[in-house]
Amino acid sequence: MKNKSVLIIGGSRFIGPRIIDRLLDKKFAVTVFNRGNVKNSYPPGVMFVRGDRKKGFPFKNSFDLVIDMCAYRGEDTKIALRELRFNFFIHMGTAAAYRKSEIFPLYEESPLGDWPVWGEYNQGKVACEEVLKKSGMLYAAVRPVYVLGARNHLNRERFIYQSIKNNKQLILPGDGRALTQYVFADEVADAVLRLVETRTEGPINCAGDDYITLVGLVKVMAGLLGKEPIIRFNHAADGENHDEEEFPFANEHFIVSNERAKKIGIKFVSLQEGLMRDYEDYYKKVIGYD
Repeated sequence: MKNKSVLIIGGSRFIGPRIIDRLLDKKFAVTVFNRGNVKNSYPPGVMFVRGDRKKGFPFKNSFDLVIDMCAYRGEDTKIALRELRFNFFIHMGTAAAYRKSEIFPLYEESPLGDWPVWGEYNQGKVACEEVLKKSGMLYAAVRPVYVLGARNHLNRERFIYQSIKNNKQLILPGDGRALTQYVFADEVADAVLRLVETRTEGPINCAGDDYITLVGLVKVMAGLLGKEPIIRFNHAADGENHDEEEFPFANEHFIVSNERAKKIGIKFVSLQEGLMRDYEDYYKKVIGYD
């Protein structure tokens, strides 16, 4: 019997390689399409095709599934749907596509729309999901909250650990008391694999159970280093005035329901457990934050 074929658009960093490994373990035939600027060498069994989605896709064959890791504009999704042949489409979306709300948690049925703190990223991801919804095609959209994990290409955990280790003050936006959620890259990859296997349609939130303030997050991470963090606050950087270069997370409530994910068998580790695991296995052992 022929192995089911999966095309991954993007997939060169952080979550993508984790998804590729899981698909290979399940004996899927994997094709990866991207520009090759970040990574152009993949495990045996992966066919790598170099190209730019903005210039079109070179594939004439049909895929069982397409996993789009890097659509940031509605036009990106339109081109993929128009030019590719497939049975099921998985879009890597974001919980940042929800319309800003004062009522939490946010459910998959909550309206998408403008959330100023996320800027153009929010607007582009909303447009992608609107294209999918109108397409009439079979699809799922994964909506992670802030993603953490070993080899994070975004300067999140590294920024915090390095500041604490070097006794440098961390300047938190606002009062640092907004409640936020996090999810780990391994769990996002597990969620995508579960969607590949079940072909569950529609949007699905991807977030851990725990809510924590920015102050709380910094204190937990400092505890792993055995140090006391130096915390200051910048009230001018509150909410949509967030300065990502000053601190990686906004002081904005960001809480979603993960009940739908759990119903299809996706599991989430506690925030404390995930941070400790990644600290011991990577940030301490590999990066040297101890």
